[in-house]
Amino acid sequence: MKLNIKVPQKDSWKVDPGKVALVVIDMQRVFLDEGAPVECPGGREIVPKINELARTCRSLKIPVIQIHSSFRPDRSDMGLIPDFRTAEVNGEYRNITGRKGDEFYPALEIAEHDYIVNKIRFSAFISGASHLELLLRGLGRDSFIACGVATEICVAASVIDAQMLGFKVFCIGDLTAGRNEALARMMLELLDRYYAKVVTFKEIMKELEQMIPESGAR
Repeated sequence: MKLNIKVPQKDSWKVDPGKVALVVIDMQRVFLDEGAPVECPGGREIVPKINELARTCRSLKIPVIQIHSSFRPDRSDMGLIPDFRTAEVNGEYRNITGRKGDEFYPALEIAEHDYIVNKIRFSAFISGASHLELLLRGLGRDSFIACGVATEICVAASVIDAQMLGFKVFCIGDLTAGRNEALARMMLELLDRYYAKVVTFKEIMKELEQMIPESGAR
């Protein structure tokens, strides 16, 4: 007997270079430097592939958006985030304007025409957190490729809210890194089931590279 097994419609989503953007989330020193208080294990290792992906997107005229988590020195815009942090994490090495941890990771390649979007909540899409939604809509983008840190925190929060707002999200599972490996793995499974199309770096690069004209060397 032949089983009538339906495949979720999102599994057939394809990247449209005229409708997609690349959103790189929080690749900053506070999350990537060795020994940083909120270091995401594996975060440094994904930087070269994120750079490669971004170069490919730029060659296809796909907007590259660098999300930057940053707060005022007096922390007046942090809301309840400090209530879930230890005193050590709230110390000098933090993503506070003007401090070391606030800087983008030095090995991350940021081009002149990349968009830099600051956010003040885990999700870049809730009201008042950033202008990412307005930017994507202004660029005529109804979908985006997501990567960065931390998988189970800012990446997940942003992806979930984006889907609720009608954006198709291609989340690159192996181009994210989390604070907790087990939670990160579980979150990727949850995102793939309900909120995004979770893909690999190899899969997304294969799809993008098929769009590059033979003469269009990166």
